[in-house]
Amino acid sequence: AVSNLVHALTFFHTLKYFQGGATSAGVMKGLQAVLVFVVTSWFYCGRLGGSEMCFTTLKFMSLVIVVGGVILYGSATSRSNLEHRKGNYERINDS
Repeated sequence: AVSNLVHALTFFHTLKYFQGGATSAGVMKGLQAVLVFVVTSWFYCGRLGGSEMCFTTLKFMSLVIVVGGVILYGSATSRSNLEHRKGNYERINDS
């Protein structure tokens, strides 16, 4: 119950305070899924369950895609924030 409370609080904190809100939360969920793949493989491959617990080429490709997406999203968000802080806004004319 305590872990669910902490999870919910951090999720809503992400929605409120992180740049991108729900998008940032979704990106973090993808990263969490990849980390679960890796940790599950370390702890359970060859010890408990079948071969589905082992790290495979397909899981590695998923890891590369998700981590690459997280890095791209992070760098694009960082660049966007930097441009906004510099004041590079387009002027909208009232006509």
